[in-house]
Amino acid sequence: MYLLYLICAALATVLVLVWLFLFLRYRSRYDSILDKADPKIFTLKELYFTGLGLIEIHERIKRKKITTSEKAVEKIRELSEVFGRNQAELYYYISISAIISLLVTFLPIGLMLPCLMQKPIMLLLGLLLAGTMPYGIYSGINNAIANKKDELRSEFPNMVSKLTLLINAGMIPTRAWRAVANGNTTNRLYEEMRTATRDIEEGMTTERAMDAFALRCGLKEIRKFSSIYVQAVKGGAGEAIGSMKQMADEAWEEKKQFAKQKGEMAAQKLLVPNMLMFIGILIVVVVPLAINMMGGMDI
Repeated sequence: MYLLYLICAALATVLVLVWLFLFLRYRSRYDSILDKADPKIFTLKELYFTGLGLIEIHERIKRKKITTSEKAVEKIRELSEVFGRNQAELYYYISISAIISLLVTFLPIGLMLPCLMQKPIMLLLGLLLAGTMPYGIYSGINNAIANKKDELRSEFPNMVSKLTLLINAGMIPTRAWRAVANGNTTNRLYEEMRTATRDIEEGMTTERAMDAFALRCGLKEIRKFSSIYVQAVKGGAGEAIGSMKQMADEAWEEKKQFAKQKGEMAAQKLLVPNMLMFIGILIVVVVPLAINMMGGMDI
């Protein structure tokens, strides 16, 4: 067992030395970047300079940015739904650096636990504790994406109904779009609509602006709606109004089904906190009891 303690101590020492090197070299280089990170999602962001430093070293060695892989491109697309397309790549760097930084910071502590307690079983507990913080960051980002999609999906039927009503009353589609977008300043769906309006005013074609709008929202029903709206703008509202009315009806029906599913999922999610509480009780009560029972056994 002393070999295990020696390996854990050696790995912890190497990680501490790496952390000190990154601290001396990068501790204030990324302050302007990390100031933009939402502390509600990115906890302990003051430590993220270590991850950003390691990413910088990796990119210099590979001579390639980490954002070029297919997996990175897909994740950046997801992040654009929450943080906007202009900030998505930046937040990808921050999210990856968060996971790396928290591992580099807390893994040495987890590796030293079996050495300090002289119990090999503490290595498992230490690794579990070291992985908890990075998992929390990953979950926080995914929850932010899911919450935005829920907000968009919930308001989508109202938006389509308002737009359809205005166009059916004789208002041209572009003017109706602006009227609906400016009629609500709290929901993020209308914020995305105003962004699409600014894109068109800055010279982007309607097709590209609506493609970008659908991409930011990340919902299949909004992608379908975007193509119908483009048809209304280019081919005339008379041809598209029937499709928009049908889509409004479908959106309301889907909202009812989604609300029902959310209610069922809420009941299921109550199982997770209960299981976590049970595991916490096991760790607090059973692990010390098992250690005492093992006593001087070399396990």
